[in-house]
Amino acid sequence: MDVSVAIPRSAVASIVFLESDIPATHPSAPILGEERLGTGVAVGPDRVLTAHYLVMGAASIEVTGIDGKRREVRRVALDHETGLALVTLDGPPLHPAELATGGSVSPGLPVFLLTCTGERERKGATGHVSAVGPFEAFWEYMLDRAIMTTAINPGLAGAPLFDAEARLIGVVSLGLATVGRYSLAIPTDLYLSNKSWLEGESTQTPRTERAWIGFYPHGYDGGIVVSGVVESGPADKAGIERGDLILSVEGESVSTLRELYQALWRKRPAESLGFQILRDSTIRTIDVVAGDRYEFFK
Repeated sequence: MDVSVAIPRSAVASIVFLESDIPATHPSAPILGEERLGTGVAVGPDRVLTAHYLVMGAASIEVTGIDGKRREVRRVALDHETGLALVTLDGPPLHPAELATGGSVSPGLPVFLLTCTGERERKGATGHVSAVGPFEAFWEYMLDRAIMTTAINPGLAGAPLFDAEARLIGVVSLGLATVGRYSLAIPTDLYLSNKSWLEGESTQTPRTERAWIGFYPHGYDGGIVVSGVVESGPADKAGIERGDLILSVEGESVSTLRELYQALWRKRPAESLGFQILRDSTIRTIDVVAGDRYEFFK
């Protein structure tokens, strides 16, 4: 049974409300919508960490602190590989959360999350870490150490996840329906390891070396089926279609999302990958020239 965790006022003061407007022409708009509401957490007086899809492609972003004052956005840095975004602001300083360090997150750890349900309303939930381990999703996304918790998010995505000492350990990205895995959080260790790049102190972006295909693969009955493709993305241009079963990549058999992504990410943008697929009871080979997700969604 979960134990209640006291929620310090300092943690409440660190969260902000986000409103993003995305042009209808942006590639993410058909799937994620043109208006996105979310939560962020201050990691510095002028910096907010959140889930990247909340601000991806935004023409304008409004950030409102606990004081009710709005801040102007100076810079947005997206990290497609981790799923995090760092928003740099102008305006009254925020109250940053304390960041946990040292990889102290493990199953059983008492946690709480804080979220916005609107510009003025904040809600919280308590629970514990149920698991720390691999996670794969259908938008060409994979983490080696995602944080699964029993805390049910009562509000918007991007919510900070804290330990019992009010130290920030993750950013809540998804709600999970699986019993005992109610919320998934991206570890803040991934922010710390990429901090210099996200804050603009370094121009090195080695993660952009990953090939991007622009499709939505799902694990299905021991195999992988394509549930859709990104319009005008590499897969769409090459002729991969919804319903295709992926058998292999570059001659390497793949039967799980993890195997698929590991095979894809051995290649770089602009390089060709050979897919063997099953369509209408016929095995076909399709060559896809990999794209750069950062360029496509900028």
